[in-house]
Amino acid sequence: MDFYILMLANLIGAASLAGWLVAWAKLDGRIKKPWRFRGQRFCNALILLVALAIGSHIVMAQGEAGFGLIGLFFVASLAFGVMMTLPIGGTDMPVVISLFNAFTGLAAGLEGLVLQNPAIMIAGVVLGSAGTLLTLRMARTVSVTAVIVPKQPRHARGAALLRRPRREQPV
Repeated sequence: MDFYILMLANLIGAASLAGWLVAWAKLDGRIKKPWRFRGQRFCNALILLVALAIGSHIVMAQGEAGFGLIGLFFVASLAFGVMMTLPIGGTDMPVVISLFNAFTGLAAGLEGLVLQNPAIMIAGVVLGSAGTLLTLRMARTVSVTAVIVPKQPRHARGAALLRRPRREQPV
């Protein structure tokens, strides 16, 4: 069970690191425009499934899968973080960085669970929950509805569904 948790923590941590670096490059002006292409969500899902499949194989081999396969797992995890961040516009980057900060806290909490170290576990949980709350507050403040409000279903009539906000409910 510890190998599964460790694999998940490494996947979250590597994707957060790569996504954070892309977000930094966008804020610094090194990447000018969002990068989108047709079928991008499918490609992201495929990269995530590849990373999960490789991680599951490593877990089933009880860590004896070899350095090549472990390296491929980290490359797929890093690629997922990059591909997840590239299509996001420049004004939403502070919210994305806050979200990756929350993910990093989650990964640290999972590592503390595997190491059976309560201090690391509590610090990760506090960082993850504070980052999540900060992300939600920032998203509401700068009106990032794509993160908070899901897309309108195709069968709904008109755009009035998204124009009339419902009462906010506590998280």
